[in-house]
Amino acid sequence: MKIFVVGTTGVLGRALLPQLLQRGHTVRTLARTLDKARALEAAGVEAVIGDLLAPATIEHLPSHISGCHAVVHTATAIPRDPNHPDPDAWRATTRLRTEGTQSLLSAALAAKARRYIQLSTVMAYPDGGDFWLHENVPLDSSPARATICAPVIKMEEMVSSFHPSQLHWCILRAGQFVGPGTDQENQLEGLRASRLTVPGRGQSYLSLVHVNDMASAIVTALESAPAGSTFNIVDEPIQYGDYLDRLANLLHVPHPVRQPELPEPHSCRCSNEAARTRLGWSPQRGIWPDEEQLGITPATVSSTTQARRAAR
Repeated sequence: MKIFVVGTTGVLGRALLPQLLQRGHTVRTLARTLDKARALEAAGVEAVIGDLLAPATIEHLPSHISGCHAVVHTATAIPRDPNHPDPDAWRATTRLRTEGTQSLLSAALAAKARRYIQLSTVMAYPDGGDFWLHENVPLDSSPARATICAPVIKMEEMVSSFHPSQLHWCILRAGQFVGPGTDQENQLEGLRASRLTVPGRGQSYLSLVHVNDMASAIVTALESAPAGSTFNIVDEPIQYGDYLDRLANLLHVPHPVRQPELPEPHSCRCSNEAARTRLGWSPQRGIWPDEEQLGITPATVSSTTQARRAAR
C-alpha cells in the first residue's frame, strides 16, 4: 500500500517507518523542517514540508494524501511527565488529537483513502484497580481527568462516527511506551540516582508496550484489522512496584523506597486478548530494556557491586 503517516519523527514513528518499508509499503509523510524532510527522504520516505496544525498544510492535505490507500495518525506531543495535570503541558497533544484528527479524517475522505488507523491511549480508561480493562469499558469522563481523557474521547468519537463502509477505520489504544527514547529512560536514570520512590504499596497496574511492538501492531492493523475495530495494544500488565524493582535488579541498584502514606497512582490493568484473537497481534519484544539501553557492561556491574559492598 501507499500510506500517509503523520508522526514519523517521534519515538513511535522512528520504529514504525522501517517496519512499513520492510513490508514493501510506500510511505509519504509530513516534515516540519527541510532538514527533517531530507533525513526522511534519505531513509526512503516521501516527505512533504508541513505541520498538521498549520492552516496552509490543512488546506493542501487532500492533495498530499491523494493516491494513498491508507492514513495513519500517530502524532502526539505527550509531556515528559505523562501524569502532568496542567492543560498547558497537554495543549499540543490535545490539538493533535482533536483538530489534527478532524483535518486528517476530512482529507482522507476527500482523497478517497480507504483505510485509517488512529493511535489512541489506554491512559483514558478509568482507574480499574485489580480489574481487567477490556475495550468495552467506557473511557473516563470524570472532570478530574478531563485534561488527559476528554480529548481522547472526542478523538475516538470523531473516528468511530464514520460507518466502516465510508472509511475502514481502526483505533489502537496504546499502552505506555517503553524502549529507547521513552519515559523508561527517565525511570532508569531515576533509579540509578536513587531518587525514584513508589507511592503507596506499589500495587497499581501499568499497561506497557515496547515501541517496536506498537509499531508492529500498526502494520498488522493496516494489513488486516476488521473495519470499525478498537484494540488495546499492551504487553502483560505489571504492578508498579514490581516493575521498578525489576528495573532496579537489571541495573544492580537498590529497590526504590515505598511510601505507604501516599495514595496509589492510577491503575490500568488492560487486556490484550482482543488484539491476540481478532487482530492476530501479540507482543514480541517485551517491556524490559536491553543491555545497550541499560548501559551495563561486566565492568560496570563489577564496579557497582564493589561500591555497594563498600557502602555496607
